[in-house]
Amino acid sequence: MSQVHPIIVVEDDPDLRCDLVDYLNLKHLPASGVATAQGFWTLTASQPPQLVLMDIGLPDASGLAVARQLRQRHPQVGIVMLTSFGDDSTRVDGLEGGADAYLVKGVSLEVIEATCRSVMRRLNLQAGVPQAAQAPAALPPESSDPWHLNVERGELRLGRGLVGLTLTEVSFLQRLMQTPGGVVSRTELLAHMGKADTLNNLRNLDGCVARLRRKVDQELAQTMPVRSHYGQGYVSTGPCQVG
Repeated sequence: MSQVHPIIVVEDDPDLRCDLVDYLNLKHLPASGVATAQGFWTLTASQPPQLVLMDIGLPDASGLAVARQLRQRHPQVGIVMLTSFGDDSTRVDGLEGGADAYLVKGVSLEVIEATCRSVMRRLNLQAGVPQAAQAPAALPPESSDPWHLNVERGELRLGRGLVGLTLTEVSFLQRLMQTPGGVVSRTELLAHMGKADTLNNLRNLDGCVARLRRKVDQELAQTMPVRSHYGQGYVSTGPCQVG
């Protein structure tokens, strides 16, 4: 059995699940994702997580039912419902069924992160969650200097710092930096990279972004100005130049 991360995202939409897992890990909240209720129970059979982000419309069960069972089995686990059902009756059902918080899809990733941290703080006080689990290391600063992408040389520069890039990373950044501040969909990014819009390629794209972020963090001690845009794609958030 693989290690159970402190946070598990239960979401059948692969794009949304990847966005959430990618963002939470970027914010030093270790997370993994599953697409079904059965996958969740299998993953947590030997060890429950600290917190679960739960969708309602799962393909094999209602997230409300899973949340109720989870609350009965593991009262100490934090449960945050994240769903497209925004009506009051479903919200009440979720909260009465054991959810600590109820969010409607479309809320910003920052709000989701803040909600997770809020619930984990409560767990720290009431359930003995280790302090280290909810006190992440500080993120490296995000520079206000322009980033320079040299497509021909395969280099990303910031001031005097330089990071060597793979062809895939160059292609990804080239398309993204052509539209600074604008969201570029995964489909469009894959097309620019000469790849088909398949589930496997979508996952590979998210893995490429995660590795690129770690590379920039380690070699430049800076946060790369690329953000996941929940459920849509990626956006370049800082000043940049492509040449």
